[in-house]
Amino acid sequence: MRRLSVLLLVVSGFGPWAGAREVAVTGVAGRSWLNQLNRDFAETSMGKTGHLGPAPADESSRWQMGLTTSATDAVSLRGADLYRLNCQSCHGETGQGAPPEINSVINPVRATSVAMVMERMKTTGMNMSHADANKMAEQSKDALLQRLHNGGQDMPAFPHLDDAEVHALIAYLKQLSGLPGAEHEQTSVKESPMRVGEHIVKSTCHICHAAYGVNPSPQQIAEGAIPPLSALTGRVTLPQFVRKVTAGAPIVMGEPAAACRGRMPVFYYLSQDEAADVYLYLTLYPPYKFAALDPAGPVRAADRGAVDGASISAASLGSDTEPPSTPPAAQDQTLEMSVAPSLGFGLFLTLLLAGGFTFTVRECMRLSAVAEGLSPARTLRVNDATLQTENVQEDQRLIA
Repeated sequence: MRRLSVLLLVVSGFGPWAGAREVAVTGVAGRSWLNQLNRDFAETSMGKTGHLGPAPADESSRWQMGLTTSATDAVSLRGADLYRLNCQSCHGETGQGAPPEINSVINPVRATSVAMVMERMKTTGMNMSHADANKMAEQSKDALLQRLHNGGQDMPAFPHLDDAEVHALIAYLKQLSGLPGAEHEQTSVKESPMRVGEHIVKSTCHICHAAYGVNPSPQQIAEGAIPPLSALTGRVTLPQFVRKVTAGAPIVMGEPAAACRGRMPVFYYLSQDEAADVYLYLTLYPPYKFAALDPAGPVRAADRGAVDGASISAASLGSDTEPPSTPPAAQDQTLEMSVAPSLGFGLFLTLLLAGGFTFTVRECMRLSAVAEGLSPARTLRVNDATLQTENVQEDQRLIA
């Protein structure tokens, strides 16, 4: 099985994938985007461009998982693919979004074209010079990149996209918006399966699913709770996960627990390989609570004694046992235990140095006073008297 081979390769230390670019892959962290916006799942269009899943009575028993790509080969992603993985869950296949909540990407992209800016101004009865149109188009390009990198009021940021990916994505957005000559700008990037999974998780899954949390009960799910990403690989096996994402499957909820249709959309535009890449990514890069604990790489047996090739392989084959890993809570405790003594020692050393410096200054003053036959207190009084005399003389001079 493809993902089993990939898991074994990563845990064994082999890689990178043949032909893939050297791009840092990091785990997902923090609250879901809907949670950050204080928006309820039932009251939003975000992340809902997929189809409604099947009801339990309509569930087909003929579904089969069929992964096609090689375990060690890089995947070539075009701008259209990057749009599918990062943007389509909110903006839709055509880029029109779901106004008024989700804006269309078409007009902002068209505003980056000098020809289209001049054409639009002409249709409104206003003439614009080529220089002014070019300046306006450049401003639109900057605004588009700013929104992509930093997000907006309702749109999340996409800091995981690098320059090559942004270039390919923008080129496709131009083609989607009908800009002249955009078909000649299309490019592609070579990505590892891990990177594909990262795109989907951070741009699609993380809209509704928090990165880390407690696995909800069937009753809590019926009341609207959404399972965190950290619990997904423990809740379902790889085949169950792929089926849920690409074809839909009932979910157990309520009290007493029963199979129900569920609320999660079916992302028909994701392939089985891409859904399996998500499972692989979540297994090797376990989600965590805070971005400050961003791991440097995939979980390896040498780094975490609780994770070994056998346990991860069992997860990829469909075992119901959750791959053991160090929970983020334990990481938090470890960090606190290691940082607290360091801070205490640093504070102690600072106070010690400050005290020593003060003592040295006072001792020098005392020895200097003794050498001149005066006590430290007397020296201070003499200095004060001298200063007062100088001040009186200065006042008298100013009065005169």
